[in-house]
Amino acid sequence: MDLTRIVTGDYVNLEAMLNARERRQKIQQRLLQTYRLPLISFTLNIVGPTKVFPLTIRTFDEGLHLIRTQCLAWHFTIRSEEILRENTGHEAFFVVDADAAAIKEILCRLEERISLGRIFDLDVIDTDGLKISRETFQLPPRRCLLCNQEAFLCSRSRTHTVTELLEKECSIMQEYFDLQYASKLSALSMRALLYEVAATPKPGLVDRNNSGSHRDMDFFTFQSSAVSLNRFFEAFTLCGIRNHERSCEEVFRLIRPIGIEAEQVMLEATQGINTHKGMIFSLGVFCSALGYLYGNGIPYSRDELVHTCAAMTRHLPDDFLGITPETAKTHGELLYATYGIRGIRGEAALGYPTVFALALPIFEAYIERGYSVNDAGILTLLHIIANSEDTNLISRSDYETMKKIQQQLNLLLHSDFYEGDYLAAIRKLDAEFIALNISPGGSADMLALTYFIYYLERTL
Repeated sequence: MDLTRIVTGDYVNLEAMLNARERRQKIQQRLLQTYRLPLISFTLNIVGPTKVFPLTIRTFDEGLHLIRTQCLAWHFTIRSEEILRENTGHEAFFVVDADAAAIKEILCRLEERISLGRIFDLDVIDTDGLKISRETFQLPPRRCLLCNQEAFLCSRSRTHTVTELLEKECSIMQEYFDLQYASKLSALSMRALLYEVAATPKPGLVDRNNSGSHRDMDFFTFQSSAVSLNRFFEAFTLCGIRNHERSCEEVFRLIRPIGIEAEQVMLEATQGINTHKGMIFSLGVFCSALGYLYGNGIPYSRDELVHTCAAMTRHLPDDFLGITPETAKTHGELLYATYGIRGIRGEAALGYPTVFALALPIFEAYIERGYSVNDAGILTLLHIIANSEDTNLISRSDYETMKKIQQQLNLLLHSDFYEGDYLAAIRKLDAEFIALNISPGGSADMLALTYFIYYLERTL
C-alpha cells in the first residue's frame, strides 16, 4: 500500500493534539451542562501525525450517517449536533434524549457489526460526566488491529510501528468503501435487469403481459435469473477495483472466469434457459470498467466509461479475422462474413455507442417530456430496434426481415404515433412479432444498459 498517495494532509504536532483534547473536554462539559442529557462524542482512531486525509474524511462522514441512522432506528431523539472539522481530527458531538446505557449498547453493537467500527471512537458520556464502559455489556476490550491482543497492551508496549498500524487502518477503510461501491453497482445492475423485463408491452419479448416469441421462458424465469446474478455484478466491480493498476485488457481477461461462473449459476436458476448471457457480458464489462475507474480515483463521466469499456474489449473484433462465409462456424461469424455485422463484440469495442449515442439521450428526452419510466423504456426500445443491427432478431428471421422491420418502425416513430394510443400500437407490434416468431433480444439488452446508466448517474 502506497501511504504517500493515500495519506495526504497536514502534519499535526503533539501540542496541537493536546490542545484539541482540552477543547473536546470543554465542549463535552458545556453540552452536558446545557442540556443535562447523555452525549455521544465521536472521533476516529487514526495513528500517526496526519489525522485528516480523504479516506478519513469519508470514514468520518460515514460514521455521522451511521450514528444518525441508529438514533432514528431506536427512536433516540438528537437534541443537538455539533461538528468540528479541524486538522487535528474531525469531531462530532450528539446530545441524545435517551438512556445513556442504551445508547452505548447500540453503538457498541454497531462497532462490532461493521469493519469501520475498528476505526470509530464512540464515547457515550452520561449526565454525571462519566463514560459508559463496554464492559457494562460484557463486551471484551478493543482488540489490536494487527495481532488481536488487547489494543491497550499493544499501544502501551508499542508492539507495532505507526506505519504498520496506519496501513491496516487504511486497508480497513478502503475495503469498506470498495465493498460499498460494488454493492451499489450490483443493486443498480439488478434494477436494470428487472426494469427491462417489467417494461410492458415489448414486441416479441418477455414482459408482464406475455412471453413474447419465447415458449421456454416467462416473466418469472427472468426474475429468477436476475436474482441469481446479484453477487456476480459485485464481483465484476471488485475485480476492476482490485486490479486497477493493471491494463484494461488484463482486467477483461480476469473477469471472464467470473462471467463463466455467472452463466452456470444463471442456467441452474432457469433450468437451462439462457435469459441473461448477453447481460452478464455487458454488465460485467460496465461494472468492471466502473470499478477500474473508481480504483484509479478517476471521477465518473460518460466519456471515461466509454473509453474504458472500449479499451477493455478492443481486441474482441479480432475474433472475426479471416472469417469467410465458407469458414464461418457460428451464426455470428456468418453474419460478419456476409454483412459485416460485428454484434456485441463490435458494440463493446466501440464503447457501446447504441447505449450512449442513441438510447440514453432518447430515453432522457422521453422522461423530460413527462413519460413514465415504463413508457420511456418501451419507446426507447423501438428506437433501438429501428436503428441498430440486432443479431437476435436476424437469427430468428433474416437480414432482409430486420431491415424491413426497421423501415416500418422508423415510419411509425416519425408519424403521429404519439398522439394516439401508442401502447395499443405497440401491442399490435407485439402480436406481429409473435406471429413471425422474432425477438429483438439484443435491443432489450441495450435497453437494460440504458436503465443502468440512467440510474447510475442519478445515484452518483
